[in-house]
Amino acid sequence: GDEGVMVLGSGPYRIGCSVEFDWSCVETVKRLQYHKKQAIVVNCNPETVSTDYDVSDRLYFEALTFERIADIYDFEQSQGIIVSVGGQTPNNRASALKAYGATILGTSPEDINRAEDRNTFSALLDKLHILQPAWAKLSDQKSAIAFAKLVGYPILTRPSYVLSGSNMR
Repeated sequence: GDEGVMVLGSGPYRIGCSVEFDWSCVETVKRLQYHKKQAIVVNCNPETVSTDYDVSDRLYFEALTFERIADIYDFEQSQGIIVSVGGQTPNNRASALKAYGATILGTSPEDINRAEDRNTFSALLDKLHILQPAWAKLSDQKSAIAFAKLVGYPILTRPSYVLSGSNMR
């Protein structure tokens, strides 16, 4: 269709969740409109409605579930969906939306996964002969302490599939 581009927001703010995604979505909307594209925002964040309700051409105040997004995509006959400016929640929907037949604009679901899955990303660095620090996939404190003693401090811990929110601790 030629009826606009959907932009998925980050969903409701939660304790520990970053707010930069509202800014990213608004800036994406502005760029779409600059290029004469209708911008359709899907976000169930009250802050979007209170401050940015008139920025997009259409705003759907809906939960960012696969079912709601797919329904809106079908109704709007959208050109595609931008998932990569809304944070982890839209990223998590990318593969299912692509499998459904939606056009994902920007970063592909495969590349989102390649960046977020630590094993896949490390394998890519190895293939490209890019040096990387020693790392391990760990799920308990005892293993993390043992790894830290092995490689020495300082260390960086980073969860997979978490761009923001309470799991970034």
